[in-house]
Parts: sequence; C-alpha cells; structure tokens
Amino acid sequence: MILKVGTFNVLNLALPDVPYYPDERPYSVAEFDRKATWIGEQLRRMGAHVVGFQEVFAEAALREVCERSGVFAGATVAAPGADGASGPRVGLVTKLPLAEPVTSISDFPPGVTAPVDGIGLPVGTFSRPVLRARIAVTPTLTVTVFVVHLKSKRPITDPAAPEHDPREEALGKARSLIRRTAEAAALRFLVLDEIVGNTRPAIVLGDLNDGPRAVSTEIVTGDNPSRFWPSGRELRAAYWDRVLYSAHEIQARNIGRDVSYSHIFNSHYENLDHILVSQEFYDRNPARLGELSNLRHFNDHLVDNQLSDDRPDRTTSDHAQLVAEIDLRS
Repeated sequence: MILKVGTFNVLNLALPDVPYYPDERPYSVAEFDRKATWIGEQLRRMGAHVVGFQEVFAEAALREVCERSGVFAGATVAAPGADGASGPRVGLVTKLPLAEPVTSISDFPPGVTAPVDGIGLPVGTFSRPVLRARIAVTPTLTVTVFVVHLKSKRPITDPAAPEHDPREEALGKARSLIRRTAEAAALRFLVLDEIVGNTRPAIVLGDLNDGPRAVSTEIVTGDNPSRFWPSGRELRAAYWDRVLYSAHEIQARNIGRDVSYSHIFNSHYENLDHILVSQEFYDRNPARLGELSNLRHFNDHLVDNQLSDDRPDRTTSDHAQLVAEIDLRS
C-alpha cells in the first residue's frame, strides 16, 4: 500500500456573505463558488488519503470543498471550532477510518512554560489549536496525525504605535517569533507524548511558517544524535525514537538537489509547509514500517509579484499543496 498524506493551506476558507476578517470583504456567492471549485480540483490532483488543512473559518465550507472534489465520498471531515466566528482553524479529511474521535488542543501541555534562570515562555496557548487524529491505516497499523498552523511572521504590533514605525515593526517581528517558537516547543511536547517508547508512527502536517532549517522547525523535529558520541548505540537509539524527519529534506537528499518551494513573498521562495514523519517511516531505519518514497509540490498557481503583473487571487491559495507518498509494502 502507498499511503498518501497531504497538507493544504486554503487561504481564508469562509462561507459566502460571512465576514472573516474586519479588513476583508466577505466572499460573494460567485467567489465562493470559484474558490470551492478550485480547491476541489486541487484535492483531486493531490489524490491523498488524508489531508490536513489550515485557515478554515467554517467546517461547513470545508465539507463543501471536499464534496466538490468528488474523491472524498463517505470520508470523515473535521474542523473543530471552525464555526465561522472564531477565527481560522485547522481541519482534516480522511478516507481512512479514525481509531478514535479527533482531538482539538488549545492549551500548551504541562512543562512548556516552566521558567529557567527566571526566563519563561510568556505564551500558554496555540494561536490556532492543534488537531490530533489517530487513523487506522490498516487493521494492524494506527498512525497519529497532527494538523498544525504555527504563528506567522506577520508582526504583532501595538495598535497605538504609529503605522510603519521601524522600531515597532522590529518589536512586532520579535513578538511573532516568540509566539511561534513557543508554539513549536508545545507541539514538540505533544509529539513526544505520542512517539517515545513505542512503534506507533506519527506524522505532522502543516504550515510551520518557517523553513526546514529554522530554529522553530528544528524545535518540532528534535535533534539527531552524533555518530561520535562515546555513549554508543543505546543513547543514539533513544534519540532516534524521538526525532521527526522532514519529507522535504529526505526528498532533497534522494534527488540530489532542492528546487522546491511552497510560498513566495517579495521574490523569496520558501518552504513554509511541511510534512514530518517519525522514524517508523524513515528510509534509513532498518526496523521501519514503511518509507517516504516521494514528496510532491502543487505550486503552479503561485505568483511572484516582483516579476509578474499577475495579481494574487483570493479564490485560490497563496501556498502550495504538498503530498507525501509513504510506501508501506516493505
């Protein structure tokens, strides 16, 4: 079996004539129709068994686009808290059965905010709650999937500060970074609770709003052990049990180059969207249950506004869609 899992930032998926941000006009019926049709077509192209979504404002809208895709008949669709009025949430659609109901996690797990040397993380909740689902891939294999959307790089600024003030812009980016790294640490705690001391695979699907080698991303994945550690294989095995591996980096290593991107901003081509897998799906693990064999980027719709006169269209998305193919036949 080839298990296909994807991540899809749908860019403000809200119902028509329903406000979603104060400074954005609601979608008209015609705009929503175009957006739902486009998302449905992308879902058909992706051909995934499981897809995690970001920026879902209404679960009803997510159900509509999944239905339009024509490939998720009878599938489970969930977007906890996406009631049209509570801001953007993450969601999930799966053709495979759930082993238990999905869980929405808003609060950081215990221990994340513990101060050291008088310094603690001044954040205790996720800006967008994390969705956790345990999916029965086969009768003998259950996979834990986390759908996430960490804080963006958009500055958190003081509304009373002058607009375009460079000092406030600097502080705003610092505040966003603090929140994003705090959320990354909290997500890491949730992942560790799932993967340490067992052979149950875990997959993280989502928009981490930073690149594969960014500190916040490395907080989520954890560190690989050094082959030169004198403690030997036992300590290295303990590290391998808790590391997540980036599908992006596995793909780049396998093909010998990195030409991918999932987002363009001011001519900066970045990989903000990620699929991370535990060691059970890592090709260098001799005891693996499967291996990541391919990662696809659906990014033809992205526009470089420094090079093109085309304007971004809010009825599509400003992110690429990713699909990881995991070969379970081994």
